[in-house]
Amino acid sequence: MKKDFTLEGHDIGGQDAGETAPEATVTTVDQSPVSKPANTIVAFPVNTTAFRSTDFGPFYGQGFDDITAACQRTLEKLVAESVKTKGKSLSLTTIVGYWTSGFRNFAPFLSLLHAASGERLTMADLNADSIKQFLQYLRSETAEYGTQNNYFKATKSLLRACHRCGFWPEADMTTVWPRNPFPNVNKRAKSQKALSKNEKRFLIKALGTEMERIVAQSEPLTGYDLSVCVLSIALSTGMNLTPILELTTDCVQPHPLKSNLRLLVSFKRRGTSTHVMALRKSEEVAEMASIHLYAADAIDLIVERNVVIRTQIHDPHRLLVYESSRGTTAGKPCRLSAAVLHKFIKRLVDQHRLQTDDGKPLALNVSRLRQTLLNRVWELSGQDPLITARTGRHTVQTGNAHYWEAPPEAETNMRFLGEARVEAMLSTSTIIASDRTPVSSCKDVRRGHRAPKNGEPCQDYLGCFRCKSFVVTGDDLYRLFSFYWAALRHYDTFGGKRWTKYLKQVIRLIDEEIAPRFEATHVAEQREKAKHQPHPFWRDLSMARMAV
Repeated sequence: MKKDFTLEGHDIGGQDAGETAPEATVTTVDQSPVSKPANTIVAFPVNTTAFRSTDFGPFYGQGFDDITAACQRTLEKLVAESVKTKGKSLSLTTIVGYWTSGFRNFAPFLSLLHAASGERLTMADLNADSIKQFLQYLRSETAEYGTQNNYFKATKSLLRACHRCGFWPEADMTTVWPRNPFPNVNKRAKSQKALSKNEKRFLIKALGTEMERIVAQSEPLTGYDLSVCVLSIALSTGMNLTPILELTTDCVQPHPLKSNLRLLVSFKRRGTSTHVMALRKSEEVAEMASIHLYAADAIDLIVERNVVIRTQIHDPHRLLVYESSRGTTAGKPCRLSAAVLHKFIKRLVDQHRLQTDDGKPLALNVSRLRQTLLNRVWELSGQDPLITARTGRHTVQTGNAHYWEAPPEAETNMRFLGEARVEAMLSTSTIIASDRTPVSSCKDVRRGHRAPKNGEPCQDYLGCFRCKSFVVTGDDLYRLFSFYWAALRHYDTFGGKRWTKYLKQVIRLIDEEIAPRFEATHVAEQREKAKHQPHPFWRDLSMARMAV
């Protein structure tokens, strides 16, 4: 007999009636019963989060004990594997996420599902239909779109682990999970913004003041002191948070060729690879309090000053260890966690009254410092994608999508030079063939506003839209609209942030300031021709990528 019931107004297909397993009993692959654990607490060894254990006890007796027991046993297995493999199977931080973002957000849905059915839920009740209902439940919550996606991904990972451990043998992994349940989640998510020049300047001043205080002392570094050092390291290296928190005491090594350089060795879990970065070494320790904030010297200081505390912890090779002064861990050695770091960063912001350009308290974290450094490298390298990607230790595609932004003045410059371009267009009457460009025309391609002025013709074709020598005639509209359509077609491959900052303004200039200057019929004709038969130069955006 099949029962139907609803949850929050949604139809949910019931399961065939039959004998249900006793409460808190799980059936594994070999069909041997697994009873409710006597101990409902799962211990998490030291990791980059603040969680050291979790208790599944409150989730038993709510009508889904079978699922709770399976998830608890799975987490125990995952923790044991991680400890045995030293994090190569799964990092402890990831496993903690299966609890914080996964099961804790899955359990309320299970409670509603149990209330709607009136029957005990087992792992066998988790199928494609119930997973779809879980998605509907998440979408009805007030959490943001990206947060909903994180909850679903963590739950999915936990349940897939249950399947691998033998606690969910009935599931077919090829059909139970919907394809792409959160489309365009990356585009809808708000990425970290780089600090402005003023924000960065005041932050460096605050860090310099704190580093001057730390260098002048001789006591072991506190958690707050370590947080200042972490910000200094992040600002000068662009490293991600987890690799910084997991640095070891031997992470800084001598450079094999240059005495004034050191090598910083870190491990990136997501890429399962070791990264080596060259760092400058200061001549005097006092220089650490200056604007340079040398990362290598900050690490040396931590190693030296906290050596006694480090010997009292189970892993004496961990770098960021301090003596706790509050709570249940007061007087005990602790590793700096992401949660503790966040608290001390907020204290730094409050003490030094760090603000945004519009006077609001500065929202500061390691990700913003990474974004700040990579954008600065991108600008100083002439917006070279290869150099910037090498500095950030990621692919060019990743940098395009998540890191590189045009400088804040790009939109203003485009607007100002667009007005100058219109005036130049109206005052220009004669264009010789040699001054035609793949985009339009130019007053003088060798000695114009943005030309190299060395006898060679200008090759900065995208720069035409920021050039006072830019000229558009009726004969140029075909090439201009060929570029226009190429820019619209290649949004994803060009890189969303760069497209928005640069090409979006170009599209606006063409539509609002150039096209209205010409006869509407001629514009429509050239626009349509360029759309279906583009100029060979603008069949893709290869040249435009080189130009920005």
